[in-house]
Amino acid sequence: MNKSKSKIGELLLSQGLIDEDQLEHALAEHARTGMLLGRILVRLNMVSEEDMNSILGTHTQLREKKKIGDILLERGYIDQEQLETALEEQKRTGSRLGHTIMNLGYIDEERLIEVLSDQLEILRVKLEEFKIDESVIELIPEEMCRQYKMMPLYQKDNAITVAISDPSNLRNLDYVRFKLHKPIEAVLSSEKEIMAAIDKYYGSGRNLSEMLDDIIGDEYDELEVVEEEQEPEIQLTSEEGLKVAQTVKNIIETAVIKKASDIHFEPQENALKVRYRIDGVLAVATEITPRLMPQMLSRIKLLSKMDIAERRKPQDGRFTLKVKGKEVDLRVSSFPVILRKKGVQEKIVIRILDPNSGQIALAQMGLQESVYKSFLHSINLPNGIILVTGPTGSGKSPTLYSSIREIRDDSVNITTMEDPVELNLTGINQGQINNQAGFSFAAGIRAILRQDPDVIMIGEMRDKETAMMAIESALTGHLVFSTLHTNDSPGAFPRLLEMGLEPFLIATAVKGVLAQRLVRRICSSCKEETEISKELRESLAISKDAVFYQGKGCPKCDNSGYKGRLGIYEYLVPNDPIRQLIVKRASGAEIKNAALKAGMITLRMDGMEKALAGITTLEQVLASSESDDD
Repeated sequence: MNKSKSKIGELLLSQGLIDEDQLEHALAEHARTGMLLGRILVRLNMVSEEDMNSILGTHTQLREKKKIGDILLERGYIDQEQLETALEEQKRTGSRLGHTIMNLGYIDEERLIEVLSDQLEILRVKLEEFKIDESVIELIPEEMCRQYKMMPLYQKDNAITVAISDPSNLRNLDYVRFKLHKPIEAVLSSEKEIMAAIDKYYGSGRNLSEMLDDIIGDEYDELEVVEEEQEPEIQLTSEEGLKVAQTVKNIIETAVIKKASDIHFEPQENALKVRYRIDGVLAVATEITPRLMPQMLSRIKLLSKMDIAERRKPQDGRFTLKVKGKEVDLRVSSFPVILRKKGVQEKIVIRILDPNSGQIALAQMGLQESVYKSFLHSINLPNGIILVTGPTGSGKSPTLYSSIREIRDDSVNITTMEDPVELNLTGINQGQINNQAGFSFAAGIRAILRQDPDVIMIGEMRDKETAMMAIESALTGHLVFSTLHTNDSPGAFPRLLEMGLEPFLIATAVKGVLAQRLVRRICSSCKEETEISKELRESLAISKDAVFYQGKGCPKCDNSGYKGRLGIYEYLVPNDPIRQLIVKRASGAEIKNAALKAGMITLRMDGMEKALAGITTLEQVLASSESDDD
């Protein structure tokens, strides 16, 4: 039976609008006549048309699979000119056509959801009238619901039905299935309805009248205003002053020893919370008494050469500390935050810049053999642009440093422009961007080109001017390294086109794009095999014989099951078909398909191989990469 039809029956059962006998009778009529199940239920007076529409909206079943643009044209929601405009915009941005049409203002979200429901054969549910089973709320955390814009509705036969607003969220359901160890089925709702339901059922969106009914009594009391606490200037004893300095030193040294990348000092009403980011995950390290909080923060600002009297605006600083005989560079950032009673305080984050982070040889970074050989060939080319892409914290800078070290030679002049310089490399000319002094990336490139460079490293391509000058440098005989913030390597080309660069210049200059993510490494001391559900294996097309691993947790990994991180990589080298697509301003999806045909190993593929090898977990791979079917 069509899954969409059985889902209609299941949804109506969950709302108590029909019973099992009525559904069985209606399904038999559907099998006999071929009439739509919803129409049969209405004609048999089992469900009123009003009730049907209040839950499912006006559901229409398409007899054949059609493109979303054709459906919108047939229904008169858009005209041919609007469709052509949207298609051009889609090529430019790489977005999905339906959302492109909506963003252009040709249709509203309600019509987009209606058409997507019919096209993808996923039921549309109107959450305003839907009675959600509150017992299922406990199964999916609020944070996960907000992140993936989904709302759990009910559970049947161990499977959870959730409402999503964007069919592209279907790829995220792989991760949710893995996390919950339960089958997940999806229906469509508008984002507005989903967020309203999350607010309502997770406790932050109670109806105002309901809250007033709870608190208003027969008598009226004047509002009691609580004044903001004015913190007196606390004078510490000399012993307490020494304790503050020693505590700051101990916190930083412990973070370095634990190989944390960041230390967060977060003012709370009753304490100063200290958290370490280790292997990409934050964990509470300690809490400091509120009496010492102002002096702790002032001590850090003093070490960083910040203005300790200024608390109303963000500041940046840095200092160097010796830990066990080794120098460690620390980059410090302050940010004003408001507390309910204490008023303006400062959150401080210390970034630990490990001088050894860029000392990893390129061959030891975890690149697959074929990818390593291809990337090594690219970084030894005489000219062109090599891009490293990924979100903040994905390890782009260490990759660039390792690449620079690989080609460093006395016969090559290598100059960098960084913001900031995270690691000093011997034999490399490293420039620190200073926008206030007029030393921007664009100004830096002009100056570097007068320095007779062979290789230029630009910290990030942030705007059209910088990107254009980088391309011109590549086309005039220089090898240029830089970074971009894109989800995958094919997405780098639409991003450069968005900056306003000419496609034929991009196609000519870019020699390779390396996308990467960091995933947590399984602790080798407590690694063990783990079971994967049948549903997840089927959804990911994983062989039943494939074995995956996890860390049980032990003292060596602080009972986390993980110790350290490693990279997963995707390297795209443009060939002639890909260059032709770039010139035609093709979308990232089209470029990705061409790259896959040419043998590109995607982030998901690389991650799965490392999970099967027992280096990382399947959970980490699913959370850090997208399905290759999208």
